Amino acid sequence: MMSDSIFWNYLEELPEQEAAWIEWERRLASWHRFNTLYTHYLRVEGHRVKQFNCPSPCEQGYPRRVVENSPSDIKAVCPEGNAETIQLKFRDILIYALRQDVLHMALCGVLQIERPSYNKWAEFGSTWYLGDYYDAASKLYYTVYLTYRAATLPEAINSLCHLHHEPFVLMTPTLRGLVPEAKQQLADKKSILLPMDAELNLQPDGSFKTRRSIAECIAPCNHRCQQPRNNKNLPIDVYKYLVYSDL
Repeated sequence: MMSDSIFWNYLEELPEQEAAWIEWERRLASWHRFNTLYTHYLRVEGHRVKQFNCPSPCEQGYPRRVVENSPSDIKAVCPEGNAETIQLKFRDILIYALRQDVLHMALCGVLQIERPSYNKWAEFGSTWYLGDYYDAASKLYYTVYLTYRAATLPEAINSLCHLHHEPFVLMTPTLRGLVPEAKQQLADKKSILLPMDAELNLQPDGSFKTRRSIAECIAPCNHRCQQPRNNKNLPIDVYKYLVYSDL
């Protein structure tokens, strides 16, 4: 049975968390939870792809160009003529995007993250603010964020470390983008990087299950954080304003 890691790794490769159906299927069809992912967490967008990564082994690696002659006659053509034309179905070229709001709600539910008082999650750059986690054992609050992009993980960590005096949690699909400097920054802040591929399993009903207890996934630090103020749910851009206005 293929691990859920195949999904989290692929998600990191999608800058906008969207791709043509043929790409989702090619990369994830062998995963035993692909149908669950599609049912609960993907939505079809109102546009079609014009090209996609070539599935044929080739030194040049040029993307295939989509040629639509009619809804029943769609082809993927190699621009260099080095590979045979691929016949496509109409669904293959439809863009499917991750339903981020639904995924975020599921993640908040399984990790007992208190959602903001408003209904939308705020996105700033490549980082999402999800809510707050309260650790009853240590009586500490953690502000919880999520980033999908391994390439910008060091930048996200650096930004959050400068914006927060208290520890925080940053969720990420994998630890692939973690560098020693960013790891040390997290240690200095006593903050937590939570790799979803190592901690979460997708269930048949679309929910997630933690591989360890929530307390182990979000291990508390050894010092007391400030208790939350009435405006503890400020999004990242407000924290930036507060920090830089003091410079």
